[in-house]
Amino acid sequence: MKKRYYIASISFLVVIAAAIAIYIHEKPESPALTKESGKTNKTDRFFLEMGITQVVPAAGPFDIGLQDLNSRTVKLSDFKGKILFLNFWTTWCQACRDEMPLMEKLYDELKNRDFAMLAVALQEQASVVENFFKEFKLSFTVLLDSDGKAKSLFGVGTIPTTFILDREGRIIGSAVGPREWDSKKSFALFEHLINEEPASAS
Repeated sequence: MKKRYYIASISFLVVIAAAIAIYIHEKPESPALTKESGKTNKTDRFFLEMGITQVVPAAGPFDIGLQDLNSRTVKLSDFKGKILFLNFWTTWCQACRDEMPLMEKLYDELKNRDFAMLAVALQEQASVVENFFKEFKLSFTVLLDSDGKAKSLFGVGTIPTTFILDREGRIIGSAVGPREWDSKKSFALFEHLINEEPASAS
């Protein structure tokens, strides 16, 4: 009786093991992790890991001119050919204050590549923004959205909000709220975007 029970148990375990092996063998891999998946699926994975909403198809291109702290007009189109990190913020927003030093680390890592970073201060006085940048030792470009025109164009309702624009000035991703921009995942994302499509020869 015991022998028959033992044989039955072994047979049952063999059947279960075989079923699991078949399931693993036949189960398709996640598109983002499949070796055959192209650049698009790799981009999907990077955006997902950073909690960034991917915009497909890309929206735009967008262009607008805003003044910097030296009263010079800077246009988004000035950065055509680069991956553009476009952040909307205010000096009184605590999440923005926490995020800015992390943005500086990302900028410092990639500033010599096909990458640009713009921080758009929403309806703030230039002197207040300038003092903030000096206090936090920030070196990327800051622009002043004095009349809220850029905020309206991009539909910003929460700060901080960050948009990622491709080399043509089209939005390919958006992040509402702060992110760990100095993390390995962030560096990997922007390295991928920079390397994904070489700059045009023009």
